[in-house]
Amino acid sequence: MRPIEDILANVRARGGKITPQRVLIYQALDGDTSHPTAEQLHERLRSWLPHLSLTTVYAALNDLAETGDLRRFEAGDGQVHYDPDTLPHAHVVCVRCHRMHDAPPPHGRQPLPREVEGFVIFGRTELLHGLCPECAETAAAESAALEGDEPDGT
Repeated sequence: MRPIEDILANVRARGGKITPQRVLIYQALDGDTSHPTAEQLHERLRSWLPHLSLTTVYAALNDLAETGDLRRFEAGDGQVHYDPDTLPHAHVVCVRCHRMHDAPPPHGRQPLPREVEGFVIFGRTELLHGLCPECAETAAAESAALEGDEPDGT
């Protein structure tokens, strides 16, 4: 994400309003690697601004996404997530607990084609699905327990 001062200048240049709520949202996103949903960010910020509305959070997030200062993507969990890291990168998502992390290079860093099937390409979202270390360990333990419960045929 660009420096907050640059984002505020861009909002002003487009005729937008700079409100304490929006500044708090921008500050909360700066350096955030949790890939929050609007609801998660709203809940996190309500302790600072109890009257902050979810509508305000959505509006600020969508404005940032439209100007390219925020990535908006779905991760297969039925929710929209936001990422202030707009540099090309992929996300790795646990299919069990839905934990999400930025994938290390080279994932998501391949050159972007200029055009595909007549579509002019300007962006890409890459998701890698698997089990996080904790869920993989739990799945292995569950599998071992099931194997131990099988009758041995005697």
